[in-house]
Amino acid sequence: MNYQTSPIKRARRTKRELDELLETILKILDGETGPITLRHLFYRLSGLGAIEKTEDDYKRLCHLTAAWRKAGDIPWRSFTDSTRWYIREPLFDSLADALRNTQEMYRKNLWQTQGAYVEVWVEKAAIAPIVAEVASGFGVGTFVCRGFSSLSSLFSASELFRRQIESGKEVFVYHVGDYDPSGIAAVDSIRKTITQEFGVPIRLERLAVTEHQIRTMKLPSRPVKKSDPRSGKWRGGDSVEVDSMPPRLLKDLVAGAIQSHIIPWEWNALLRAEGLEKETLASLCASAEGGGQ
Repeated sequence: MNYQTSPIKRARRTKRELDELLETILKILDGETGPITLRHLFYRLSGLGAIEKTEDDYKRLCHLTAAWRKAGDIPWRSFTDSTRWYIREPLFDSLADALRNTQEMYRKNLWQTQGAYVEVWVEKAAIAPIVAEVASGFGVGTFVCRGFSSLSSLFSASELFRRQIESGKEVFVYHVGDYDPSGIAAVDSIRKTITQEFGVPIRLERLAVTEHQIRTMKLPSRPVKKSDPRSGKWRGGDSVEVDSMPPRLLKDLVAGAIQSHIIPWEWNALLRAEGLEKETLASLCASAEGGGQ
């Protein structure tokens, strides 16, 4: 079924149908390890046949989930929205408060003894929180490249990668984006710009979405947008949005890619050192609190 606005106005759902839809949504949310986007939920529901894969049903889903959250039927924290930003400098009531914050936030760079430097680049901001939840756990950065990245952002990234290479590391970048003409072309453009124009040798791999994942995961597809200037030469079939991939599977892909570069015994040695340093911070915090700072 094409992903488009439906020309047919469907009948209003009955209370029983709404209850069944809510029950299905709650089961999906219970099966996830963290918040997901509404677009992810939409694809999961359409894949189950609970709603139609149309823009109209997506809009109805947005209205329904808003009402159910306000009513307390769906937890507010079930969904993530990376389109809103809140920026504020951290403030502390005392030295003890600042030390306590340092103790809680302190993380050792566990990659300092590893031979690789790893980043994950995502095409869409909506996917970033899902990817970052996993990547940040390993101390790996997530960058929202939004399709064809600007030359300024690619230059900045190249300079960072160059420094990592000069320190003896090999750079690996994993790309997560839609399977469509522009999505595929964007990866090739990023690779060419960094490796050829800026002369920085990196390993850039498309982590998702791939043709193999589309087949094995049976991801829902839609016709390639005619507005895409690269659609005329596209021979890859229907397009697939990364939002259609279940978050749990996407997280597993990210974790697997990162873990493939970790030397366990060196990683664990630094983890133990981190634990001892956190104990030192805890002692400093206790001293500051005892001193009435």
